[in-house]
Amino acid sequence: MKLSLLMVMLLFVKTVFAQHIADSFQNAEAKGYSMQALDKQYPSAIGSGNVVFKGDNEKHLITAYTAMIQDLNGYLNKNDFKWGGKVHIFNRIYFEPDGSISYYLVNLAPTGLNEERQARFLALVSAFIQDYKINITAKTGFAQCSPITYQDIN
Repeated sequence: MKLSLLMVMLLFVKTVFAQHIADSFQNAEAKGYSMQALDKQYPSAIGSGNVVFKGDNEKHLITAYTAMIQDLNGYLNKNDFKWGGKVHIFNRIYFEPDGSISYYLVNLAPTGLNEERQARFLALVSAFIQDYKINITAKTGFAQCSPITYQDIN
């Protein structure tokens, strides 16, 4: 009974204090959350080797991930963030088992966005991930990375 109560309390503490951080690849290391360390904590969602989602679950992950990216782009558009054309970004996202996002790291260097627009983008992503959950769960946290092409929604 004591062990069970302790596990519930630890889960509660992790949930209450879960981080929802959006930042650039360039800043992550300096701020103490390197991708190397996070990759050890969050196994890859899909791919080869020891991955979280296999078979049909891989297809569900891809569908949920695509919807999340579309939701994010819609959120950016709704908050008057304009890309001004197609922008190619590479991101690495670290999810908790319940689908919440702990870390959304993105390579902004090749985007051509000035510092002000990069900061606005990260602020909006940070707000978006505070309550957003991808529409899939797992027994463990997981990571997913991909290149994304964003553009304004007409």
